[in-house]
Amino acid sequence: MLKTLLAVMTFCMVLTGIPALAQDEAKRKIPFEIEERSPDEGTQPALSRSQHRMALGVAIDPFPTVISAVDRRFGLSVQPWFGIDNFKVRIDITHLRMPDALAGTRYFYKNDIDMGAVILEFFFSKNFEGFRIGSGFGIWDNSISHKYFTKKGGSISAFFTIGGGYVWKFYKTLYIEPCLALDILLSKETISIYGFKYRPLPLSGEISLKFGLYFDI
Repeated sequence: MLKTLLAVMTFCMVLTGIPALAQDEAKRKIPFEIEERSPDEGTQPALSRSQHRMALGVAIDPFPTVISAVDRRFGLSVQPWFGIDNFKVRIDITHLRMPDALAGTRYFYKNDIDMGAVILEFFFSKNFEGFRIGSGFGIWDNSISHKYFTKKGGSISAFFTIGGGYVWKFYKTLYIEPCLALDILLSKETISIYGFKYRPLPLSGEISLKFGLYFDI
């Protein structure tokens, strides 16, 4: 009788212990089955992919220096720019002396030009390199002297510019850029000095090799 009672009690203890063991086992598995994640964690890769590439740079165009040297005068073109992704906004600040062989006439010579322009450019590849095209608008300040009178005349005109080039990085963020451009005056201003009239060239072009550098921001 005693043995039978002990057997029944043992069986009951085994039955009551099975749910507890199963519950403990489930509790041990919960941390491995449920992975907690913050709401922002899943969006971080998408945000990093949507970040924009930006840079600040400057280029020097030797064309005004070379063409001004023909008349033994100083010329310079400095072009700071800001870029984002495939686009670049460039400011062109230029001073040059147009040689008398190109712009001089029977009565006029010493044609000095100061101009400033804002140009939007598009790169066909990223990282601000490779082929690019661009266009923009600017102000053209023309002054010229009369050969027989000690007086200068001048005119100011808006102009449209269009061009293209190829940016080649030869060392990190240093680059050279063979390029060409065409500038078209939008008004036909005439310079008059004591009845003698001079009409500036309606368009001008250039083929040049720029040197530049930039910094990522």
